[in-house]
Amino acid sequence: MKPVRLSELHLGKRVNNTSWKVNNLLYAAGPALVNTIRIGITLTEPVDEQALRSALSKTAQRYPYFAVRLSRRGEDYVMEYNPLPFVVSPDRNTVTLGAEESNFHIFAFAYEGCRIFLDTAHFFTDGNGMFPFLKTLLYYYLQTVHPEVHFETAGIALAGSEIPAEEAEDDPYPAEPFPEQPLGTLARPASVFQLSDQPQGYENADGWTSFRFRIRQKDMMAFVSSVDGSPATFIASLIYKTIADAHPETELPMVCGMQHQFRQALGAPLSHMCHVNIVPIIYPDRLRGRDVEQLNTIARGSLILRADDVSDLLTVNAHIRHENRIRGMKLSEKRKYMHQVILDGIGVNTFEVSYTGRVPWSGLDRYILDVAPYFDLTLSGGLSVEIFSVGRDFSVNIMQRSPTTEYVDRFSALLRECGIEYVAELPEHFSLCSFTLR
Repeated sequence: MKPVRLSELHLGKRVNNTSWKVNNLLYAAGPALVNTIRIGITLTEPVDEQALRSALSKTAQRYPYFAVRLSRRGEDYVMEYNPLPFVVSPDRNTVTLGAEESNFHIFAFAYEGCRIFLDTAHFFTDGNGMFPFLKTLLYYYLQTVHPEVHFETAGIALAGSEIPAEEAEDDPYPAEPFPEQPLGTLARPASVFQLSDQPQGYENADGWTSFRFRIRQKDMMAFVSSVDGSPATFIASLIYKTIADAHPETELPMVCGMQHQFRQALGAPLSHMCHVNIVPIIYPDRLRGRDVEQLNTIARGSLILRADDVSDLLTVNAHIRHENRIRGMKLSEKRKYMHQVILDGIGVNTFEVSYTGRVPWSGLDRYILDVAPYFDLTLSGGLSVEIFSVGRDFSVNIMQRSPTTEYVDRFSALLRECGIEYVAELPEHFSLCSFTLR
């Protein structure tokens, strides 16, 4: 593995001495497609603002490819290193990423009570890409507020350490597509049931509501393991059953858009970029009334067919073809083209489920109660679920475009039927940062 020293500020294949190539997904950003994400980390004690600012300064030194600003160069955008500090806002306030109020950064931070919030553009990175950054940030923060505690550094990247080139690379895709022989396709039915009680559009974002659950990992995994499932397929099965029971009037198929990362197929396991596709799990009407065990088996089989490394090459190759297609386009054409690419890639779903996977906290999780990612719901089916592991718990965040409790009440009842205990937090409205391409 070839290392990159921080002092050199290497970010993969340079455009020139001070700027680097952007992921072509970024060209899709605009008023109709913001696609920002917020990660909320609940600590065991109130947040110390000065300690947070100090920790961010040190963390930015280790992850220079996240401390960047976007600049236009002709018909392209490039990333430039941004020496300005990250913005930290009180009262969980949001800012516009890429604008003056965020110091032109694509990352911003906020806090309220015991919670720290990290905001960024999903075009820029994903949960797996930003987790090492988050872990380094929490290490420096906790080290500052608890100087009496010895924190292990194994598995935590520190300022001044060498940055692997594979981690910082800004264009990990090969020049030519791979051969394709997928087991399944990412096709969806022509018509898909969608929730009519979840208002669409950013103009209705004041109704976006989060329902957070904490579930003991041993309790959920005892059930999941008995049916050869995973946390993602289990939660998807519960959500499908929840919606199907709530809407007996429809015979349309329902689709779970399962977020899935394809780093392994790309051969870039350390990449900090966004490498997520949406794998459809299709529930035709004949599955209505099936028990959770059967639904879990069906979901598991769908992922085996549609989310293996060979099938993931369809997504990798599509990225390469889009990159070749937009090369030479005018900026306005690139933005229009990539906007449609994102719409087609997400597809039409009834609901979505995302699970980052078991993540190694290196002992920091004894100071963390839960982690809740929040997503842009404009392109969702109206109900999205994010699962995150922390300590002994799974944090399950159900996000809706309305505050109705009908689905959450049914979901809670199904958990109880499966013998799984949980702690439910109070519902909360959530807001996301805007994002602008200057």
